[in-house]
Amino acid sequence: MGLIQDKLYLISNYVITGIRLFFRRCLVRWAGWGMLLPVLAQAADYQIGFLAYRGEARARTEWQPVLDDLNRALPAHRFDGVFLTQQQLNQQLAEGRLDFVVTNPAHYVLSRHQGLNWLASWLDPRFGSARESVAGTLLVRADSGLTASHQLSGRRVGAVHEQAFGGYLLVAEQLRRRGVALASVDLQFRGYPVDALIYLLRDGALDAAMVPACTLEQMTEEGLVNPADFRALLVQADTPCVRSTPLYPGWSFAAVDSRDETLLRDITQALLAMKQQDRPLWGAPIRLDEVEQLLRNWQPDAGEAPTWQMLRRVLLGYWQWLAGLMLVLLVIALHHVRVTRLLLRRTDERDRLHGLIQSREQELARARQATLLGEMATGLAHELNQPLSAIQAYAQAGELMTSEQSSREVFNHIVGETERGADIIRRFRQWASQPLPGPEAFAPQALCRELAERLTPRANAAGVRLDVRTDQGTLLSVQPAVEQILSNLLGNSLDAFERRQRGGHVLLCAVQEEDGWRLTVEDDAGGVSPVVIEALGHTLPASRIHGMGIGLLVSYRLARRLGGKLTLANVDEGTRSELFLPKEH
Repeated sequence: MGLIQDKLYLISNYVITGIRLFFRRCLVRWAGWGMLLPVLAQAADYQIGFLAYRGEARARTEWQPVLDDLNRALPAHRFDGVFLTQQQLNQQLAEGRLDFVVTNPAHYVLSRHQGLNWLASWLDPRFGSARESVAGTLLVRADSGLTASHQLSGRRVGAVHEQAFGGYLLVAEQLRRRGVALASVDLQFRGYPVDALIYLLRDGALDAAMVPACTLEQMTEEGLVNPADFRALLVQADTPCVRSTPLYPGWSFAAVDSRDETLLRDITQALLAMKQQDRPLWGAPIRLDEVEQLLRNWQPDAGEAPTWQMLRRVLLGYWQWLAGLMLVLLVIALHHVRVTRLLLRRTDERDRLHGLIQSREQELARARQATLLGEMATGLAHELNQPLSAIQAYAQAGELMTSEQSSREVFNHIVGETERGADIIRRFRQWASQPLPGPEAFAPQALCRELAERLTPRANAAGVRLDVRTDQGTLLSVQPAVEQILSNLLGNSLDAFERRQRGGHVLLCAVQEEDGWRLTVEDDAGGVSPVVIEALGHTLPASRIHGMGIGLLVSYRLARRLGGKLTLANVDEGTRSELFLPKEH
């Protein structure tokens, strides 16, 4: 209920203050009327903000006599009080809603950037001195085992606010001087009013409490607590109230910004004239050197605090966020380490596989080279065997001939066989070393007819009819390689007819299918041995049957390099050689 009343009171104060500001602006606008200005300028309402560290109701009871005395001393003006916590005072000062403030010296020093002008110092009747009237008390439960300040490590210690003077800073300074690190204490700022700290301590929610001096005595007089339930630590010299710190300057009455000097003088005189039981309540302003020095150790706004203290405040105020940030950074670091280890592992594995692949490729290259050399050696031996045998036979026959004409014919045969052997070697070099050119589009029909025209004289001489049947269209491949394959296949067929010394028929076809072209050479020259068909693609045939030797091997290799396939099959009385070339390779 008290919290709701405080909020309702604040809302009503905001509304009233807004209405007053409106009328003030109206007064300024009407000031030009001349006659009303002297009268209206003398009457104004002023807001005085009081620090209510024990709550609004208690502060109103304590400070209402001061307001009444001011209103009686200055009847031309009206002074209203608002009783706020330290945060609320700061907010209203920042918003310019207060004309005067009554607060502790630490709050005054911290708020001097608001343009405060100190008019008088409060003389606490219990101490009677403006310089020595504020202190702090460190309370524990009477039945607790806490007897010394160093025992507070790890204990729950309550305070109202981190800028509270008697309720935190004074006691914290004494603990620091005695070597007690506040970082080792479970420090809890519970907010205003300070009475709540006494109740929390009594009920066991706290192990110790930092409160302004005389708070326990006031609550005892009001019948709120039993003083026997509490005990003070760090007790100083005997005073009207038990305290744990030295005495510091008391509260201040300060004006906000620069007001009319006549008004400030009248207010100061009225304050200094206030008495209680023939004792003055306000005195002249005093220096706050001790307070400023104390704040330099704790508040960065009042001076340059040590770096470790600033760091401690940051850690205490934002430890949850810092812990979360450290956790996130730890997760990121662990993930980075894991990714780095996986990357190194995969890099090593990649290097190992790369070396293994290179080794296998070198072995495969050597195997291919050995196979190629073996095929070339076998092919050369097979192909050159006939030219060399023929040369030998012609040379032996030439020794027996006496006619010049006969000798010339023999030499011509020898030259022809020599050229044939050179052509065989040339084809081997081309097959083994020269790379294939890039694929180009060409018409298979034109290629087949060109080959037929080139071989027609030889076919006619052997009594062979050469027919061509082709489809229209284009083929994307290497034309010289396709031409060499077809030329070898046609040459093999004609060789077979020449050996059999009888005529026949050779059919060259080019058919376009859905997935490529099928080129066939079909003859009726008697067929080939199944051994040749089975050995095709594995090794060179051991014997030259049907006129097929290294030329067939070259054709088979070229077909594979073109992405196609060359097959042989016996049909009826002849052989069907079929070359299939796909559309894309």
